[in-house]
Amino acid sequence: MTSHADATTLRSQIVELMAERDALRAQLEGDLPAATRWLQSKVWRQAAALDRLNRRVVSQRFVLRTLDRFGRSLTLTEYRTARAAIADPRLRDRIDDPDAA
Repeated sequence: MTSHADATTLRSQIVELMAERDALRAQLEGDLPAATRWLQSKVWRQAAALDRLNRRVVSQRFVLRTLDRFGRSLTLTEYRTARAAIADPRLRDRIDDPDAA
């Protein structure tokens, strides 16, 4: 028996394949704007997924570097102090807030 998560994953894959099929049909019929809209939305979804993954990697690297420097686990105060010490605000904003779960 398939679990609910597996069924949800299969359903989303089927929906994506149907959308791709429809975009290809639109392209064959000369409706390039419809095909382009689908491709653009797929690129945006992939970019968002890549950004989420990159944020996790940046956060993990930050924690690992900081732990290595201290040779032990951080307290919440130490974590926040180390995060605040990052000069580049764009990089600092990419570090996950430890209170956000």
